[in-house]
Amino acid sequence: MTVDTQLAGSGSNGPLASGHAHPITLALQGGGSLGAFAWGVLDRLLDVPSLRFEVVSGASAGAMNAALLVQGLATGGPAEAKRLLETFWRRVAVASGSPDIGGAGWLFPFSGIMAPMAEALRQTTKGLAQRQVNPLGLNPLRGVLDGLFDPSALGREGAPSLVVSATRVSTGEARLFRDGEVTAEVLLASSCLPQLFPAVEIEGEPYWDGGFASNPPLRALIEAGAPADIVLVRTTPVQRPDLPTSAAAVLERTEEMTFGAALRQELRSLALAQRLLADLPSAPGVLARLRDARLHVIGAEEEFRALKIGSHQDPSWAFLQEMRALGHGAANQWLAADLTSVGIRSTVDLSGFAGPVLEPHISMQGMGTAQAGATSVRRTTRKAPMPIARA
Repeated sequence: MTVDTQLAGSGSNGPLASGHAHPITLALQGGGSLGAFAWGVLDRLLDVPSLRFEVVSGASAGAMNAALLVQGLATGGPAEAKRLLETFWRRVAVASGSPDIGGAGWLFPFSGIMAPMAEALRQTTKGLAQRQVNPLGLNPLRGVLDGLFDPSALGREGAPSLVVSATRVSTGEARLFRDGEVTAEVLLASSCLPQLFPAVEIEGEPYWDGGFASNPPLRALIEAGAPADIVLVRTTPVQRPDLPTSAAAVLERTEEMTFGAALRQELRSLALAQRLLADLPSAPGVLARLRDARLHVIGAEEEFRALKIGSHQDPSWAFLQEMRALGHGAANQWLAADLTSVGIRSTVDLSGFAGPVLEPHISMQGMGTAQAGATSVRRTTRKAPMPIARA
C-alpha cells in the first residue's frame, strides 16, 4: 500500500490562497450516512484562510467527500467545493426517497432510487446473500455521481492531491488511487459494501469498500511527502464502554470494529515509528517524515455513542443535516482549541498506541534441551488508547 510518487505540496483552499496559510493533509473516514459529519467539518474548514489543503485522502463515504472537495477547489475554490458537497448529500437524500427535502424538484430523476437499497441493507442482517437482496446488482450511487463528479478536474496544477483507497478482494490489501486514477468506478469501488453490491472491477481486478483495509489512508501519505500536519476526521466513536447485547447492537459494533481496525493499526505503526525515531535528529527521508508527522483529530465521541442503532444507514435529509451541523460544531471546537498548534505540535497523544501487546519476558523452563525450548509468554491487558485525547 504505497503512493509511488511524491505528494508535492501545491494545493489550496482557493485560487488565491494565502502564501502564509498552513499546509495540511486531510484524512476522511468512511461511515455511510455519518459521512455527512465530515461534510460539516469540511464546510467549516473551507472558511479558514490560515489552512491550505494540500493532500486529501478518503475511504468509502470519505472518498466521495474527498473527491468532490478536491474537484470543487480545482474548479472554483471554496464556494464551488461547498456547492458540490451539498449537492452530493442532497442527491443521496433524494435518491433514498427522503420526504423532508424541500426545493429539490430539479433532482426528481434521482428520487427514490436508493430506497430499495435501504431495505436491502436491512435484509442483510437476516443472512441473505447479496444476489438475493440486490439481484440486479444496481448501485444507486452511480446515478448520484452522474453529472456531478468530473474526474478531469483532478490533478490540476494548484489543486490538492487526492488519494482514495479500495480493497483488493483477492488479497485483502488496500490499493491507493491518486488524482487522475480516481474515476467514478474507483469511488464506487471505495464505497462497495459486498453485502449489497457486486465487487467493482478495475483493470480486471475486483474491489470492495476501502474501509476494510485503509480507513482512511494515513501513513502512506506521510511517507510520500504529504504535509506533516494530518487532520483526521473520524465518523465513528473510538470506544463504546457499554457492552452491546441486542443482535442489532452487536452487529453494529462488529462493523465499527471491522472498519476501524485498519486505522488503529496505522496509528500504532505511526506511534511506534515516532517512539523509535525520537532520538534520531538526522533521520533521512521517509524516516524524518514519520518522526515529524503531527496528528490532529476532529470527531464527536459522545455524540456518536448517543446515536441510535442503524444511524449510519439513515439517508434522510433531516439526519444528514443533523450530522452536518454536528460536524460544523466539532470543527469549531477544534479550531478554537487546536488551530494554533498546527505547524508546531500534535494535538493527539499517540503514546497509548506504542505500548507492547505482549510483555517482553521469556522464561526458560528447566535445563534440558526439550525444556530449554519451552517458553511462556504472559499477555498484558492494555487500556484502549484514545486518539481523540489532546496531547
